Amino acid sequence: MSSPARSFRLNEDSSKAHADKPLRNARGREMFHHFEVRVNYPANIRWRCVQCAMCCKDTSKHERCIRVLPQEASRISLKTGLKLEEFLIPFTDCSPYTHVMRKLDGRCHFLQEGACLIYDLRPITCVFYPFFLNRTNSRCFRFELTPERCRGLGLGPTLSKEHFRFLFTLATQRLRLGGEDLTL
Repeated sequence: MSSPARSFRLNEDSSKAHADKPLRNARGREMFHHFEVRVNYPANIRWRCVQCAMCCKDTSKHERCIRVLPQEASRISLKTGLKLEEFLIPFTDCSPYTHVMRKLDGRCHFLQEGACLIYDLRPITCVFYPFFLNRTNSRCFRFELTPERCRGLGLGPTLSKEHFRFLFTLATQRLRLGGEDLTL
């Protein structure tokens, strides 16, 4: 197995080594390796975004908490020209996240007429939806479905190992920018 690299880009050798069929366990989950860590994800999940924006606002059953990494906050501020306090609230309960998105009438500050004004800059929390990532131990991570029911579940294509590999690689890149390392 390849040793951890300084960059979070998958080199050709490491991606080919695990390009075969995903490893499946008896609980309906599959797994891949990213350098020295195992990443577990749900098998046979179909999902397609139906652009309902339910992930961007509070519902009667769930209060939305859009966590934001420091480098995401800076990037959004730079691109929008807004000061951090205009769209974020400091948040210290869930490291490495430092802020949560400010809401207007229970919806994300950047949700306007059902569309995200910062879609290309959106936080990893939004990119991951309807999943979130848990660290189960120092060498294993697990993608989980959010507790609230996303309207896009059961629609669209079955999400592939490559989808979850992309999400995990994105997380490692963004966290690395902030001084965190998922491969430690």
